[in-house]
Amino acid sequence: MRQIIASEWVSLDGVFDSTNFGTWFNPYHSDSRAAYIQQTIDNCDAMLYGRNTYQMLYPYWSSLKNNEMGVADKLNNVKKYMVSGSITDAPWGDTTIISKDVIDAIAEIKQQPGGNILIQGSGQLVNALLEAGLIDELKLLIQPHIAGYGERLLQKPVAEGFQLKQAEQLEKGVIVLSYVPVK
Repeated sequence: MRQIIASEWVSLDGVFDSTNFGTWFNPYHSDSRAAYIQQTIDNCDAMLYGRNTYQMLYPYWSSLKNNEMGVADKLNNVKKYMVSGSITDAPWGDTTIISKDVIDAIAEIKQQPGGNILIQGSGQLVNALLEAGLIDELKLLIQPHIAGYGERLLQKPVAEGFQLKQAEQLEKGVIVLSYVPVK
């Protein structure tokens, strides 16, 4: 069975809002953080996006043609699934739109042969999949910054415990925490 891995970039107070990346994410850039992000993307066989994240990433990454940042080729060519009840056209590479019975459709994709399915961003989708018990690993890339405002990643309580799989400190005080559900 394939694994669904949610890899999320957050501030110390759980903000993952891309509209204020300049304050809580960008100042903590480092070679080790870039390598971690690249490795996470390289280790997936498919990407799963909510509509907002897909629409945010598509225009930028689809315009890159020289494997910029070491991930452009992978992002442009990997199999993608986008969850949306309103969009009928997904022009970014090999994208399948999931518009109905989202949880069942994603559970079915997990049963297909293949490697890891990676989610980045897509907070509503991550919360729904956590609630449904479909996330196999939750990776948090925590920036040492209290954003104070913005959309937070975890919106709903989940009646599931997690155990620490890995903890790693990167440059500039950035921490990687990887959790797996306690089954």
